[in-house]
Amino acid sequence: MSAVRATVRLDRARIEGGLEAFVQWLRRTGYASQDQYDFWATDYGIWAKARFYRHGTLAAPLVAPLLALDWFWPGLRRRVAPPRRFAIGDAHYLMGFAARYRTTGDQRALDAAIALAATLLESSVPGFAGPCWGYPFDWQTRRGLVPRGTPLITTTPYVFDAFLELYELTGVARYREVAVSIAGFAAIDIRDLAVGNGFAATYTPFDASAVINASAYRAACLARAAALTGDDRYRQLARGNAQFVVEQQRADGAWPYSAHDLRDGFIDHIHTCFVLKGLYRTSLALGDGALLRAVERGYEFYRRHLFHRDGRPRPFAETAKPQIVWLELYDYAEALNLALLLRAALPTEPTADELAGRLLDELQMRDGAFVTRVLRGGLRNRVPYHRWAQAQAFCALSRYAEALTIETPRR
Repeated sequence: MSAVRATVRLDRARIEGGLEAFVQWLRRTGYASQDQYDFWATDYGIWAKARFYRHGTLAAPLVAPLLALDWFWPGLRRRVAPPRRFAIGDAHYLMGFAARYRTTGDQRALDAAIALAATLLESSVPGFAGPCWGYPFDWQTRRGLVPRGTPLITTTPYVFDAFLELYELTGVARYREVAVSIAGFAAIDIRDLAVGNGFAATYTPFDASAVINASAYRAACLARAAALTGDDRYRQLARGNAQFVVEQQRADGAWPYSAHDLRDGFIDHIHTCFVLKGLYRTSLALGDGALLRAVERGYEFYRRHLFHRDGRPRPFAETAKPQIVWLELYDYAEALNLALLLRAALPTEPTADELAGRLLDELQMRDGAFVTRVLRGGLRNRVPYHRWAQAQAFCALSRYAEALTIETPRR
């Protein structure tokens, strides 16, 4: 795989060309898209999924048609749901364009980031302690139905990151104010559940779950807000959530999805990345070496168990369900983001180079967008979803291009 690394490292024009092709595609298609959950957010999808969660394999015939559509005829989702905008997509596009502006100085990239910030503010959910965001569809989970517009701690921190990044880029005080107010939502409206010596953050203001990546998201958001404002309340909340995450880490370094529900004991690629990123950012903001040691153990498990032998990201390390998905765009995007984030602290090389090369050479389509998913046997889902994960891939590649520019500045 060293050949891929050398090609990517030496050919910065290939990265820039791939990013420009994607930006042109985005300008043609706009920021609304189909979504991974389109079939599952229909009335039938919600009904069938609820019964599957309640009755298990007895209800498998109810969800089988939706799985078949999702895997083999993904384009049919256009007939059951309109294209929609997603806050998590807009936030990643904002951060991607911010990286493009830092790399190229192109004013159009900064203008795009500023426009996305305005759209995000307009789409925030009213009635809470600060701006917050969720999904534009009803989402059936194992713990019940989450109505559209319910703010999520797994979405809102990305918007916090985006506004903080835009403030650091432009110096405009308004963006800092928005970031601080978003942290107010995370601190006040998201609840803490005592677990061990720490506190699990709820997924929404209304549930009582102990999903581990939710606590990692909140810990990172509030730890960075504490560094920004000096507010010790945020620091203490972040420490409690981070302590919960550390205590849930298994002896082998892995984290299951949920601390309480054994049915959610799977270990997959993207949620492992979410936990590692959140815990690492918290360790930096709090200056906590114990958190970094947990990240090191988690990253060792991640590298051993969440990549195929050929170096491509593997969707699951452990799951009770049969899997026919071989590759996920979301896994590539989060793996690249994680490698770039950790490269100063851990031996992540040449992971970032390999992933960037594979994204462009193997998954980018002629129109500039990326393949969403590859099934075992090679069948490809070419329907682009901004949330899953065109936006994350663009953001990751933009950050990678920026890192290359810093390492090998133009003469």
